[in-house]
This record gives sequence, structure tokens and C-alpha cells, in this order.
Amino acid sequence: MSNRAIDVISEFIFNTRYQDIPNQVIERASDCILDVVGSAVAGRTQSGTVAMQAVMQQHNQGDLCTIWFSNETSSVISAATINAMAATSLDIDDGHRMAAGHPGVAIISSALATAEETSASVSEILCAIVLGYEVAINVALSRHSKYNDSTVSGRWSGIGACVARSKLLGLTSAQISNAILIAEQHAPRVSSAMHHGFAGSDVKEGIAWSVLSGMYACDLSITGFKGYPDTFEQNILYDPQIIKANIHNFKAIDGLFFKPYACCRWIHSSIDALLTLMRAHQIKAKDISAIEVSTFDRAVNLGNHLVPINEVEAQFSIPFCLAAIALKGTQALTPLDSTLIGDPSIAKFTKKVKIKKNFTMEEMFPTKAPAIVKVEHLYGVNEIVIDAAFGDPTNPMTRADLQDKFAVFSKEVLSQKKASEIIRIMNSFSRFKDKVPKNLFNILKSLK
Repeated sequence: MSNRAIDVISEFIFNTRYQDIPNQVIERASDCILDVVGSAVAGRTQSGTVAMQAVMQQHNQGDLCTIWFSNETSSVISAATINAMAATSLDIDDGHRMAAGHPGVAIISSALATAEETSASVSEILCAIVLGYEVAINVALSRHSKYNDSTVSGRWSGIGACVARSKLLGLTSAQISNAILIAEQHAPRVSSAMHHGFAGSDVKEGIAWSVLSGMYACDLSITGFKGYPDTFEQNILYDPQIIKANIHNFKAIDGLFFKPYACCRWIHSSIDALLTLMRAHQIKAKDISAIEVSTFDRAVNLGNHLVPINEVEAQFSIPFCLAAIALKGTQALTPLDSTLIGDPSIAKFTKKVKIKKNFTMEEMFPTKAPAIVKVEHLYGVNEIVIDAAFGDPTNPMTRADLQDKFAVFSKEVLSQKKASEIIRIMNSFSRFKDKVPKNLFNILKSLK
């Protein structure tokens, strides 16, 4: 067997079976499916999702695969891309702190669409999803920061989409190697995203487009299309030794964070801090005169618009999110309440929020995404440090927490009966093993 990193990866994918994967990893993969589907329910009607569906359907009509909660079908890659757009649109999908991005939407959208195309079993689906996480995250972790300082997920999330599809299509080891290379080289770069603080665009981090390019990479590889063979071997963009050392350990899913609020993850520590202070000291929003957020550089340099003009700008604004939480409670961000955009009371409150870089917090990133929040109010000053927001690996959301999240985010879209049925299916998903999950695909077909 070759000792090249790409060949180690492809052999791992080709040879790994469902029974080789630890049970707790399999169960967490089931949780990941529920979280991605819930994210898609909430993002189903977002303008970016509607636009993506209209264009993809115009050019890629088909009837193989389900466009979730829409009564429409499409070709496998189009359906997966549309579903990914819905699931990423509200910024509530899972992420990985050290990989600096969001893997799950790309992997699970690809896996479920391909599984519907191929009539894959539950065990095959879960195996493909786990492998997608393992490979995509380990590739992201192997990047040399000098040449990969971007936190745009789309640069590597499509590799996960490619891996999941490759496994379910039964590609050979050589085809898998080439598919991953093509996916890496066709990935959306979204070069200007960070200059905008990720705000103001439906493109966001290019995750949905990475699904399209990653899945096409599999099909291109089958035809003999070639990618640059030494992408992972030159120790320039990637460290091949890191890939080879970590690819077999099944720890990627353990490093995921999950998001209770529909906003950038880098804001969540500030939200948790403000909520903790307000509850502990019985502080009312009307009594707050100033909020100071000391945090790491990436959070300081988000869009942070005081008066965002759309939901995307709002999702990447610390002042807006803290104002919404202080004045309206957690329901303001579960999902983001668009009626608060332009609300005079919110706009007035955002002016009370000041953000500054803290070098201690900076040293903790990206292992943690911490914040110090100081609240000045009518009765004094209180301060707290939050270094692990709710949902981080060290402060995790349990399966029950994720089920509650699904119920909350879907309540305006799905009936309680349908939401409960999806939760029930996913709660025992792994037990079906060798069965094709037709009940899951059927229940995802429409809102009724």
C-alpha cells in the first residue's frame, strides 16, 4: 500500500465498514442528521434557499431525490445542493472549532441524496457520514496556517460531500483518491468573504456550492477525469503527516460543536455571558447602560453592524444579537426574528455595546471561542468570562438538547406531530441497520 496521504485516506474510506466504527460515534452521527434536517426546516423559506432552488431546478430537473419539505424532487446533486443551502442559510448548523468551519451540512446533504438515489441502507448511510466527517475535518486540521488563514468552510466541506457520495457509490480506492483531489481543487474559495466579516451575502461560506462541486468530483472521477496528484504530499498547503496520523481515530465527530442560536458561533460566548449575568443578578434590559465585550480578533472583525439591513448581516453582528437577547429573550434567535431588523428599540440598544480585542482571548482561539462580558447597569457592574459556549465539546448539547432544538426551530414550519415523528425516527435510526430508510425520505418530502 502507498504511504501517500491521499492513498492512506482512500484506503481508509474503501476498507472501513459500519461495524468498525465505535457505537458512540454512530449515535452522534444520527444526532448530526437530525440537526442538519432541523437547520434545513428553519431555512427552507430564506431568500437564498428560494433562489438556489429556482436556479437549480431550471437547469437540473429530475425526479430521483427529495428537496426537503418542498413537495419537489430533483436530480441527486441538485437536490443535495438545495438542501444544503436551506440548512446553512440561518447559520445554525454544526461546526468544528479546530477545523474552523462547518462540515455537517455538506456531508449529510450529499449522503442522504446519494442514499435515496442508490437505495442505501441505514448502516451504509451512517458509515458514509462518519467517513465524511473524519476525512473533511482531518484535511482541514492538516492545513498550514501560513497558506490557509481563511475560515471559509466551503474550501474543505465539499471534501466531506465527496467522501460520503464516494462511499455510497462504491468507488474503488483509486477513484476515491482522485475524487477527493478533484473536490479539493474545485472547491469554492470565497476569497472576499472574510473582508466582509461574512455578512451581507447569501453565498455565506460557500458550503452549498461545495456540495455541488464535491459531488460532481465523484462522478468526474468515475469518468477518468484527473486532479493534481500531489496536493497533500508537498507539505506546503497541507501537512501529510498530520493526515496520516489522525485519519483512523474516529475523533472528528467528538470535536463538533452544535448551535442553540441562529447566529455566528463566535457570538455565542457573549450571548451565554449576557444571559448568565442578567439571570444571576436579575438585571433588566431597561436598566443596562453599557455592555463591553472583550474577545478574540476574528469576532471583533465580524460585520458587527449596529443596524443590520438583512438577516445575514444580523447573524454576524455581536451588538444586534446581544440587543435582541437582552430585549426579547432567547426566542429572538431561535431562529432569528427578522421583524427585529430595523426595530428602533434594538437599534438604540446596539449603541450600548462596545467590542474590543483581548489578547488573552486571542491566545485561546481557535481551541476556544471565548469572551469577557461586562455589563454596567442601574445597580452596579458585573462581569463574567465564558470560554466554552453551550454546545461546545466541553459544554455539550446532549441528544435530548438537540431534539429540543429541533422542536423549537421547526415549530413555525412543521406540525408537532410531524416534528415528533422525525425526532422518533432519528432517535432510533441506527437500530434499522440494514433497512432502507424509506420512512425518513417520505417524511422529508413535504411540510404536511
